[in-house]
Amino acid sequence: YVFGKINNFYNFKIGLGQQRLIGGKGNKNGVAVSAIYGGGFALGMLKPYYLNVVDPTTGGDKNIRYEDDKNIFLDPSAITGAAGFTRGFNQIDFVPGAHARLALRFDYGRYNEMLSAIEAGVNAEYYTKEMQQMALNTGDKFFFKAYVSIVFGKRK
Repeated sequence: YVFGKINNFYNFKIGLGQQRLIGGKGNKNGVAVSAIYGGGFALGMLKPYYLNVVDPTTGGDKNIRYEDDKNIFLDPSAITGAAGFTRGFNQIDFVPGAHARLALRFDYGRYNEMLSAIEAGVNAEYYTKEMQQMALNTGDKFFFKAYVSIVFGKRK
């Protein structure tokens, strides 16, 4: 289990984007540079995180979430483990949002033979409600990510 965790956060994104060629390959061993940009709809999902705890009145185990009993939920001596992945699916909170993406792609593969590229970019997501995942921290509406990807392939 993860101490203090109150929600699992999952996100799904759908959107449109474009890739614009900034500079083409001058020869077969050159590098093509492209700009990639796009954006669209984001859907955040908060699923309550359940714990197995010892019930102080009966001494038996029970599953609780943070909202059920904050004191027992944050008492390490009462926690026996996580309740399992499937608990809380019927209580998912759906939160709409938006996302945007901006990247540069460097395609350096041999012309018409190999597809080899490096892409570096940023992704930003904004949700209409704070996504609180930990009990002792405030939630965030805005998420910023940077990434680098390496692409290998073969052209037919």
